[in-house]
Amino acid sequence: MKRRQFLQSAAALTTGSLGLGMGLGQVFAQETGRMVFLTPQGFSLAFSAIMYGQSGGYFAEEGLDVHVEGGRGAAQTIQLVAAQQVDVSRTGGANYMIARVEQSAPVVAIATIAQTSPFFMISPEAAPIVDPQDYVGRTLGMASLGGSMEATLDLMLRRNGIDPAEVRRERIADTPAGYGMIEAGRLDGFFGNVSTATRLQAEGLPITIEPLRDGIPGQVYVVNDDTLTNRADELTAFMRGAYRAIQDMVERGDDLGPVIESMRSQFDIPGSDDTEVAIADLKGNRDLWVANGAENALRNDPEQWDEGEALLRAAGSLQSETDLDLYTNAIWDAANAG
Repeated sequence: MKRRQFLQSAAALTTGSLGLGMGLGQVFAQETGRMVFLTPQGFSLAFSAIMYGQSGGYFAEEGLDVHVEGGRGAAQTIQLVAAQQVDVSRTGGANYMIARVEQSAPVVAIATIAQTSPFFMISPEAAPIVDPQDYVGRTLGMASLGGSMEATLDLMLRRNGIDPAEVRRERIADTPAGYGMIEAGRLDGFFGNVSTATRLQAEGLPITIEPLRDGIPGQVYVVNDDTLTNRADELTAFMRGAYRAIQDMVERGDDLGPVIESMRSQFDIPGSDDTEVAIADLKGNRDLWVANGAENALRNDPEQWDEGEALLRAAGSLQSETDLDLYTNAIWDAANAG
């Protein structure tokens, strides 16, 4: 799908399809000092940098009001940003790069939030899925088809000489309920994020949890090219607020209960009622944000981006040449100047 087809698909998606309400993305987002951030999938503690940035007052201190909306799959986030229905969203590094290069999507990465892959393969101890060959002939669940989880899976398979068609996929919710589908014999395993893996471990279920290491920037924040050009000051305020929220959570160490309470006061976060488990969940996500050092939180690592592009080209996922920038650190640099 080339640029024109991509833009046509993006235009067909409206904020109404997400339940945002007619005009929220088009009116709210256009008001100075206000931005709409779309998560890839509902609300979870994986998105705490933004939720706490809002509930903890960090965006307000930067003169910004951020409206956080829960999305319905990473496959839509890039299209909605391209259509300027939302200002900022989060998606996987692999599927973002494919959209940018192969479809010339008018969307650019301004930050890397998860600096390593945030996904895990969750399978039963009796029939664990650990090595790439274990995936062949299996039926696996994932939160969205065509999104970041599937792009990560396809890259891992191709890098190991496996045809992605040899692995069946089924869309499921990224929640601990996925384990029930394993017990029912409908799935051999499923992809989950840190939150899901943490909650399953807390329940003491007989599972194997294997992190996916693909060498690609894990999860990135993306904006429309025009937004980057025309609203750089607001994006700088957004970046600074999110960065300060992360630093707060780093400095707190294990004392994250107040952060959980702050976010729960504004957001309906499934599974966050058990504060002890929620803290473990948040700590696991925090580790992803600061994998390259707390001082480098949100920064795009040029070496990782170069390596990621090379891996995707070697796997055949990227075939077109492009003059478009895959990422920029201009907003991060401005937010951290002085």
